[in-house]
Amino acid sequence: MRWIVTTDHWGGCVGLGEDMNGAPTRGTPQQGDNLPMEFRLYDASGTLLFEGRCGDVEADWWHGFEPLMFTWNTFRCRRLSYRRAGTAAPWQWLRP
Repeated sequence: MRWIVTTDHWGGCVGLGEDMNGAPTRGTPQQGDNLPMEFRLYDASGTLLFEGRCGDVEADWWHGFEPLMFTWNTFRCRRLSYRRAGTAAPWQWLRP
């Protein structure tokens, strides 16, 4: 699933992400505008580290874990919340 970091609260990672095939890639925040979901990544203490856009987590929850798995070791991200982009819907925690 394609995903990209569009806002970086940690430092130096805007554009970090994966392409449609799961290969690491970099891009621009504007490339995320075409993706249907927004996500947020948090460390174990609940500190927001990254925000971004990704493919449809509700249609493919398994691949919705990809941003979290990618940032698990390097940045110690432990939680991911998501919602449909462009809405004021409440953030949902990603759970299988």
